[in-house]
Amino acid sequence: MDYAFRVFAAIYGHRVIAPGSDAPASARHFLYAKTPSVEDGRTVHIPALYRANICDAAIPELARHRFANEELYLAFDVDPATRLPDWLGELFIWLSSSYEANITARDSIGRVPYGETVFAKRGLSMRKPHAMLLMAWLESHFQSSGHAQELTKAPSPVPGIEHFVICSHDVDYFYTNRRAALVRLFKNLLIAYWPYKSWSFLGANLSAILNLLRGDRTGEYLAMLANTSDKYHFTSTVFVVAVHGDRRDPNYALQDLLRGLRVATTKQFAVAMHGSYQSIVEQANLLPELAAIEAAIGTRPLGGRQHWLRFSNHQAFFRVVETAGLLYDSTLGFAEAPGFRNGACFAFPPYDFQNERPFPFLEIPLALMDGNVEAGARLTGESAASLTTEVLQASRKWGWGGIALDWHNPMEALQVPPEINDLFWNNAQEQSRHCEKWISAETFLSSCLNRYQNAGLLLDAKLHA
Repeated sequence: MDYAFRVFAAIYGHRVIAPGSDAPASARHFLYAKTPSVEDGRTVHIPALYRANICDAAIPELARHRFANEELYLAFDVDPATRLPDWLGELFIWLSSSYEANITARDSIGRVPYGETVFAKRGLSMRKPHAMLLMAWLESHFQSSGHAQELTKAPSPVPGIEHFVICSHDVDYFYTNRRAALVRLFKNLLIAYWPYKSWSFLGANLSAILNLLRGDRTGEYLAMLANTSDKYHFTSTVFVVAVHGDRRDPNYALQDLLRGLRVATTKQFAVAMHGSYQSIVEQANLLPELAAIEAAIGTRPLGGRQHWLRFSNHQAFFRVVETAGLLYDSTLGFAEAPGFRNGACFAFPPYDFQNERPFPFLEIPLALMDGNVEAGARLTGESAASLTTEVLQASRKWGWGGIALDWHNPMEALQVPPEINDLFWNNAQEQSRHCEKWISAETFLSSCLNRYQNAGLLLDAKLHA
């Protein structure tokens, strides 16, 4: 529970003082116990209801509890005497991915299927940041001594910016030659018929074929994207694949990207690793790919995201990320649904069960992706615009962000229909209205790392000079 408490403290800007340390008179004590033993006005009691084996057999039934006009779902219900939840136990089960730990089913890619998760099995909305709401409830209880029926928004660590979005682009296709581009575009014509059933995607790719035959280099978008970023006031992280050991890996070599990456870095974009298809499940090694990117661009990436969001086991995956020395990962999202996979609209270090400690890197939740917005709209019948707005608004309402947005190529309709790409630009234009900033993962780390370190997390993390 120490881990869960430190994550809560990091997001709400509280400094954590170890028991026995000299503490100022204003310090508050948090007591995690089955029953309160101190009644001195300075102690906040959190009922100890957590059971480590609750997810061993299956995802548990959840108790629905209403607080501050919001429905909250609790694995451990509430303490019968105080009617309070085990905020830390509930938070831990979300952030440690315990709801997914014993799911044995895997999809055709080798990933945990969305249909087997707590969202699908228990009817929870993935667009609601369940872990954030628990922390907002705990903060309200802490600040008001349990007298307020409200959920307290977490304050931003940077004055003048109320919400951070980590903007990113996975380079899954790039122009290398006319023949490869034609193959991609004709494949897209089939995708337009099924599964997209999209006339706009069909039309965009027919036009792209004509333009390609006239001499355009369709798919060579990185320089264009970077040069457009000034107009829309964003910077991004570009995730690139370094090796190609599987047919599902991209078509390019790193050398094909260098001109575009050079332009992007002059616009304060950053380059990170898009771990290849086999890098985790089959090889469990990211070091060769990091070395290849460093050799190509002259800088070692600080973080990564897995191609196809592919990993099979959380703990094994996190251990490979740690061994690679990365400071962040941004893989935890679903390809078929936008929202908050760990109930988190904030970045957090995953939990290491083997060593009973936080992993020494941040997980930046992948909340929105062009593909999962398109799939979510197609599968639910809701508009892609409303899904995107709902996720962003939920994060803005309760926290200060730290969620990732991934639009592979917003310049051309090669990944998704053009109306999905329009959502990227429309929301980028809304930043100032929401006191929001779209930045790279690397800029986010430099802006917010001290918030985590004040809570005793990521103490050994060091950014590039």
